[in-house]
Amino acid sequence: MNVFQKRLWLFFTIWFVIGLILVGFSILPPWLEWANAVFLFASGLYAALYFWDVVPKGRFIIPVIFFGSIAIESIGVHTGWPFGTYAYEADFGVQLLGVPITIGAAWLSVMGASLAFSRRFPFRYNTVILVPLFAVWLDLAIDPVAANVKSYWIWQDGGLYYDIPTQNFFGWYGTALFFSLLIARFEQQVTITALERNNQYLFLMLHALFGLTAGVAGLYGVTLISLLAGVTYWLTQGGVPLAKGKQKQIS
Repeated sequence: MNVFQKRLWLFFTIWFVIGLILVGFSILPPWLEWANAVFLFASGLYAALYFWDVVPKGRFIIPVIFFGSIAIESIGVHTGWPFGTYAYEADFGVQLLGVPITIGAAWLSVMGASLAFSRRFPFRYNTVILVPLFAVWLDLAIDPVAANVKSYWIWQDGGLYYDIPTQNFFGWYGTALFFSLLIARFEQQVTITALERNNQYLFLMLHALFGLTAGVAGLYGVTLISLLAGVTYWLTQGGVPLAKGKQKQIS
């Protein structure tokens, strides 16, 4: 891992700890709301560095995820498909096609973290099978907090899970599956790197942030779902040495 990657991870980790306290306990002052965008861009950039490393012959996937997710979200905002009818309430900065560009960074974070976490399960087609499921797993924590606690966006229709349309999760799965098929076409599994380990931590950190925020707000089911990520990480410790035995590890 080069100096820039190390410094970016250090910066993101510090920013995450501060955000965990301020956002998790709902004490973030209004004048500091811009910090959310910094968090998303930092995590998205770090995930992009992971993709740069793991899909060297398919690095176009990085802008495809960034701009493709914005395009899909724009369709969702204007038509209600594939996620359901919703509207952004919070100001996340510059918009493209009616969608904050930070959403592109958020999707990079979700896909990078989900891909890295899927590699704790070293079996064939794990990218196509697990990454979309892990992306939905993250959204099960993100959406109730973003919509019901922080009002970053507002759903026009309700649903069984914290009043979020079930269609949304199918839309997330389909979008993540599309990106996963591209990744699986070009990914390499030669090494286990610090980038990969840290993006596995990113998966846990995202769950920690939204799980804590949900728990403070009384959404204990969301907190339980996020805690399961930590349990899964612990239970798959045995899978990592197995993978390392077949692959060369670099720092």
